[in-house]
Amino acid sequence: MGYSEYLLARDFTSGVGQPLLFLILALSLGLAVTAVVSRLRNYSKAVAQTLTITLGAGWLILVWFHYKIATTLVLTDPTGQLPSGSFKIPVWVENEKFYFWTLILGVLTIVGRSRPQIYQLALNVTLAGFGVLTFFTSNPFAQPLPQFHADFSNYLRVMTGVQGAMVKMQTFHGLHGKMVGYYNSVYMWIHPPLLFIAYSTFVLAFLGCVFMLVKKTQDYDVLAHTYTKLGFILLTVGLLIGYPWAVDAWKGQPWWYDPKINITLMMWVLYSAYLHSRLYIHRKGMWTTTAVLGQFAFLGVVITYLTTYVVPGIHSVAS
Repeated sequence: MGYSEYLLARDFTSGVGQPLLFLILALSLGLAVTAVVSRLRNYSKAVAQTLTITLGAGWLILVWFHYKIATTLVLTDPTGQLPSGSFKIPVWVENEKFYFWTLILGVLTIVGRSRPQIYQLALNVTLAGFGVLTFFTSNPFAQPLPQFHADFSNYLRVMTGVQGAMVKMQTFHGLHGKMVGYYNSVYMWIHPPLLFIAYSTFVLAFLGCVFMLVKKTQDYDVLAHTYTKLGFILLTVGLLIGYPWAVDAWKGQPWWYDPKINITLMMWVLYSAYLHSRLYIHRKGMWTTTAVLGQFAFLGVVITYLTTYVVPGIHSVAS
């Protein structure tokens, strides 16, 4: 009954979420058009708000699906030595990560205080791009949690099959290790969302740095600096929280050589350099230097995210 109910919930999530994602694509394209076409710009704010609300609705569907996982699926030790457990999976894993990033960016896009019009329009276009990328590269509804689904389905197949006791124990312990050290880890509920919120603020800071070079007015420096400070604090706290998790989860493994960890630290150094450079922004040449450093630092954000998919390592899908 539990697994059947889970499958029904998964089908419902996909059935409702897929049309919603097509709506997100349409709204994203509409947002780009209203931001670019001057006579339609009065509608841009409303479209951005509608897109963000739609993203939020989709995220609530995912929250419900994760709740159904927690209440319907039970991981049981075939030997009875360990207590049964359930999966408390955060809503920013597997193909949900970029969707969560887009949602946070949408919230930041519509809740900010008065901004220069051209900056807001550029932010709207950026949000539209994130929406399009979500549709084509990170659809969380086409196959909800595909890796988890495959792992649990395999566990259930082995437990109900004719495999020997050793195979059943290996299968159980493999999934149990993921449940305890990854899905149900308290660090998983804190470390990734802090980083994704930081990444979202860095998007806004990046646009500020771009306009620092284009417009050369104080407003864009203030925007870039404000969002960088917020993102840097969140990034630093997120990394500090991730450290004890890494020590505990990967005992005996050289996790400090993980490509994503090293690239993330380089990104942190670049944002630190930006903040230090900004202290001397009124000196000759430092306006341009600060803006360029902010742009290079955001390139580190992009590379850090892409590393998950193209470079093997502890954090990597590629492995």
